Amino acid sequence: MIIFFSSCKKDADGPYWDTHILGPIINTSLGIDNLLPDSILQENPDSSMKIVYQNNIYTLSMDTLLKIPDTILKKVYMLPVTLTLNPGQVVVNNTAETTYSLPDIQLRTSTIKSGFVRYRVKSYINEITTFTYNIPSAKLNGVPFAVNITIPAAIGETPGISDQIFDLSGYVFDLTGINNDKVNSLYTSVIASISASGQPVLVSYSDSLVVENTFYDMIPYYAKGYFGQNTFDVGPEETEFTLFKRIVDGTIQLEDVNLNFNIRNPVGIDAQLFISNLSSINSRTGTTVNLVNSIINSPININRSSESGGSIYPYSVNYPLTTSNSNIKQMIENLPDKFGYSMQITANPLGNVSGSNDFIYSDNLLDASLDIEIPLSLVANNLTLADTLDLTISGNGSQDVKNGTFTLFADNGFPFDAALQMYLLNDSNNITDSIFSTINIIDEAPVNSNFRVIDKRLTKITVPVNESKMNLLMNTKRMALKVKFNTTLQPQYIKIYSDYSIDVKLVGDINYTVHTK
Repeated sequence: MIIFFSSCKKDADGPYWDTHILGPIINTSLGIDNLLPDSILQENPDSSMKIVYQNNIYTLSMDTLLKIPDTILKKVYMLPVTLTLNPGQVVVNNTAETTYSLPDIQLRTSTIKSGFVRYRVKSYINEITTFTYNIPSAKLNGVPFAVNITIPAAIGETPGISDQIFDLSGYVFDLTGINNDKVNSLYTSVIASISASGQPVLVSYSDSLVVENTFYDMIPYYAKGYFGQNTFDVGPEETEFTLFKRIVDGTIQLEDVNLNFNIRNPVGIDAQLFISNLSSINSRTGTTVNLVNSIINSPININRSSESGGSIYPYSVNYPLTTSNSNIKQMIENLPDKFGYSMQITANPLGNVSGSNDFIYSDNLLDASLDIEIPLSLVANNLTLADTLDLTISGNGSQDVKNGTFTLFADNGFPFDAALQMYLLNDSNNITDSIFSTINIIDEAPVNSNFRVIDKRLTKITVPVNESKMNLLMNTKRMALKVKFNTTLQPQYIKIYSDYSIDVKLVGDINYTVHTK
């Protein structure tokens, strides 16, 4: 009994015991929609899959075709004689017409998406003056722009100054002038008088009024007129291509690729497009493949769109790029992450054929895009895809991890083998260690004479994990999964079907030393 009770004496660090926990760390099923975004996948009648993807190449900017520069309108009103002005007496009553400097552009009307007018007045009159400033040719909901401004009295030779900014967003500008017979022209009116609450004031020819209007940051939502005959160089530029963003290594051969180069013109101008280069760029490998097709270095005529009752009827044209008329297959097999292009656009190549009825909306601009259709019938050579997963490891109480064993069960329903590796990530998503110390191959699923999978094939991989790696794993929240694929029966093209999937389960048999308080 003495030996028994002494053996049950409380340890200074508390009692503990060794145990182990067996359970899944990762349990997931990966279909083709996990390898590629499901939004770009379509199923054929025979259940085989194809990729349908659109990528914008170029969109015309409003500034390229039409840019309204900042404009300062300054007017000095001199008093011609010396006289006494009474309260309420008008000093200035003037209407002025100003023409914008817009080389080669003849605007008749414009709706302002955003923009401002800064109205700055200096008064050398030794009494308060009031101004009514109007832009009769600018209307918001049918009401002309008008503001009333009070200018402080001058003190000695120091003028009274008012400096205010007004928002012109939404205003419709008629730019045909007072008699509706001009272009790029607007008119303003100014009425200035001595404040009705002021005193009679003696003025002379030196008591001037200086009015300065600055129209700035004027961005049109809509414009109509003649936009000139101009040629714009575009590029060389690059645009992102995200279709293969999860592929980090390897090569692919595709049985077929179909692509349409689309041009959509919702702008009321004729144009001519000249493409000098269109290329697929793989930044990872540094490989660029230039398009070989008749649209390169050939003029493409683009008709204007029409509008009626507030509706736009765009002009569209597309140019099919196939394996028989281009090298589009090689361009896509390059696994690009970018497309590069250089082009030249000429607006109104035939001149003002619309009679100054060109039009443009800022949210509906000429663009060029690629519509791609790729049947998922391919040969994969070390094609490597990467993704990240959340870990679900947890423990109870205060515990020391000793070691353990990971067992990977992969039930593969794809007709290609896969080399699998899993990496532990820190909070910055940098790799700190790997799960497997050697290459692990998941066997391909068996296929019939038509190369169609007939059943899944299970592969079991067991990996011992030491105490150091286990402790690191216990403190890891995310894991990177990298899978390298090789299709079976090469060089035979293998179709991918909608019911293909691979079931992956990673089971941990983890030994702990558990302490109680």
